Amino acid sequence: MKRKLEIALLSLFLLAGIAAVFLTRGRDIEPPGSVVRSGPAEGAGLGDSITVRNVTGEPVSFGIKPYDSGGVPEKRLLAAGALAKIKTGTVMTVFYERAGREVWKLLTPGKPYSFRHDENDLLELYPGSHGRSDAEDLAPYVPTPKAVVDKMLDMAGLGPDDMLYDIGCGDGRIVVTAARRYRTRGVGIDIDPERIRESRANAAGAGVNKLVRFLEEDATKTDISPATVVTLYLLPESNELLRPKLEKELKPGTRVLSHNYEIPGWESKRVESAIVMDSLNKKHELFLYRR
Repeated sequence: MKRKLEIALLSLFLLAGIAAVFLTRGRDIEPPGSVVRSGPAEGAGLGDSITVRNVTGEPVSFGIKPYDSGGVPEKRLLAAGALAKIKTGTVMTVFYERAGREVWKLLTPGKPYSFRHDENDLLELYPGSHGRSDAEDLAPYVPTPKAVVDKMLDMAGLGPDDMLYDIGCGDGRIVVTAARRYRTRGVGIDIDPERIRESRANAAGAGVNKLVRFLEEDATKTDISPATVVTLYLLPESNELLRPKLEKELKPGTRVLSHNYEIPGWESKRVESAIVMDSLNKKHELFLYRR
C-alpha cells in the first residue's frame, strides 16, 4: 500500500511538471531574482498598497493576482495617464503583453510602478519614484555613473557664471560635482524626500552648501527659467512631457544635456552627442542641445 502511494505521488509531480511546461509556452518568464522589485516598503508612504501608473499615452491591459495564488488573474484596463492603487498585503504577480508575448513580473506592497516604453518602443513595467496621484512620476531613481557625470559636465562647458538645474537629481551627484569642480551654482529637483536628504548631506560633505540648493518638488511645476544648463536622466515619455516646459521657460542659448534618451522634436537643436562606457563596461549615450 505504501509503495502504491509513493508511485501515485510521483505521477502527480510528473504531471504537474508537464502542465507547467505547456502553461508557460508563449510567455516570457522572469523569476523572482530578475523582477522589478525594490525591497521592503521602507519610506514609500504607500503602506500595504501598490500603485501602477500608465504613462505610455495609450490604454494598457494587464492581469494581476497574488503571487502565491493559483487563481485566474483579474483583468484590468489602465487608461492613459491613469493611476491604479491596488490594496494588498502580499506580493502580486502582474501579467501583460510585450511584442506579442506575455510576460509577468512581481510587485512588492508599498512600492510604486509605471508602464512605459523602453528604448525599443516596447511596453515595459518599471519601478516608479513615487505613488502620488498629484504629481508626475518622471523616472525611477537610477544613479548616474561617475564617468557619465564627468562627461556630461565636460560637454556642458560649465563655469562659475552658470546656473545648473538637475531635473530628477537623485542623490545630488551632478549638482554637487559641478559646484565642487567648477564652482557652478546649482539646483537639484526631486520629489522623493529620501533623495533630497541624501543630496543635502552630500553637498554638506563636499563643502558646497553655499553654492547649491535642493527642492523637494514636482519638477513639472518648478520654475527653471534661471537655468543656463539643464541636465536630465529620465525616460522617453518624460522627456516628451517636459519639452513644452523647456521651450517655454528656458532662455535661448541654454544648454540641455540628456542621458540615454533624446528629446523628441528637438532634432534641430542637438549640437553634440557622445558615448561613454562606465566601470561595468555598459554603454551610455549623451545628447547636448542648445535651446
